Amino acid sequence: MLWLITGGIGSGKTEFANELARSLGREGIVLACPPFPDRPLSEQRQAEWANDPEFPWTHSDADETLAHKLTAINMESNIFRADRRVLVVDSLSGWLRGLYMRMENTLTDDEAAVDGVWHEALAAILSYEGKMIVVTEEPANGLSINRREQGYAYRLAAANRVLLEASACLYRMTAGMATEVKGYRLKRGKSTNENIYTDR
Repeated sequence: MLWLITGGIGSGKTEFANELARSLGREGIVLACPPFPDRPLSEQRQAEWANDPEFPWTHSDADETLAHKLTAINMESNIFRADRRVLVVDSLSGWLRGLYMRMENTLTDDEAAVDGVWHEALAAILSYEGKMIVVTEEPANGLSINRREQGYAYRLAAANRVLLEASACLYRMTAGMATEVKGYRLKRGKSTNENIYTDR
């Protein structure tokens, strides 16, 4: 089952993802990367994933091997442990920025190459069979952006739509407050089908 958390930079997505994971399971795996690839994870953000005797975390980097890590975790999970464990990807938007930087550093300006790695990561997320929380952003742009920024914005926006369709809940973070945009508390007012979105 997939939960999606979106919002702007510094809006409290990581803190909420940690809180949500604790409500969904008994242990967690976090694949984390900084929002911007040229800046390391802040001490505050690293502290969010500190080990807790009541809810232990396993840490790994969300790097160029993200798709392989997701697949390996999915394949190696036994059915008894999978139900108590929550996997957090924090964040997909930061990982996509990192992908662009890695391509730039290798002097690769090939949209097809970016698409190949990007779609591989999305496929791994969508095929994951356990509990997963994906942290992402909603791309915002001004009047004039270059070609690379356009590619980033459109790829992330398209991915968010796909993940929304596959998710059980979507939360939007604003200044540290979570708003449930898609979930079980949004009602139609009909006795036969109270949820706006079908249960998955």
